Amino acid sequence: MSLDSSQKCDEETGLKSIAPEPLELDETYQTPVDIRWGNCYPLVIKNNIPKIVIGPHWPLFIFAYSLFIAASIFLIGWHFTSTSSEFIKWATFIVCVNQCWSYAWVALINPGVINYDKNNSMDNRPRCSQQLNIENDSKTWYCSVCKLLQLHGTVHCRDCDLCIQEMDHHCPWTGKCIGKGNIKQFYYFLVSTLIFMIFNIIGSLTQLDGSLNGTRRKVKQGN
Repeated sequence: MSLDSSQKCDEETGLKSIAPEPLELDETYQTPVDIRWGNCYPLVIKNNIPKIVIGPHWPLFIFAYSLFIAASIFLIGWHFTSTSSEFIKWATFIVCVNQCWSYAWVALINPGVINYDKNNSMDNRPRCSQQLNIENDSKTWYCSVCKLLQLHGTVHCRDCDLCIQEMDHHCPWTGKCIGKGNIKQFYYFLVSTLIFMIFNIIGSLTQLDGSLNGTRRKVKQGN
């Protein structure tokens, strides 16, 4: 049984449909007049392009971010007051600040929302690529919810209630989707988190071991 164009597109991108399939463009399509934001909230818009966008699960992001900040303040204060090594002090400071910054970066920037583009046309918005050998010149697809023509790889997220370009997944801990606009920042955040955890676990264990050894020496000297 042969696949239709939308199935082949999903097969190529590896994306699982989490929303109703887009509709084939017909004569009833009309470009929307107003920009639709769904469950997302644009905070900063520059040149009509959303630069900072928070998603529907922003309370989870605020909760997790508060924990990272609290842990960072505690670790920085602990090492700066009880460690004689300047390297450990400033390495802790850099690792903690980088962790908080990378988390905010991935959670705030535009994940791939493209609803601001009013230049949608049947010529430059094909859903399927030409390499698929599909005669799809007349098969342009659009989202029936956002009323927008879709770029190849675009998926409508039910949580954000928006079309996200090259959507990877919806991440509640960043409050929104991970897509073309923040996928690199997301990977950077994952690496930063790994470094943050490993460095501080080793540093904390070293600190505790040093404190215990110092206590033992004082006890022996007292005896």
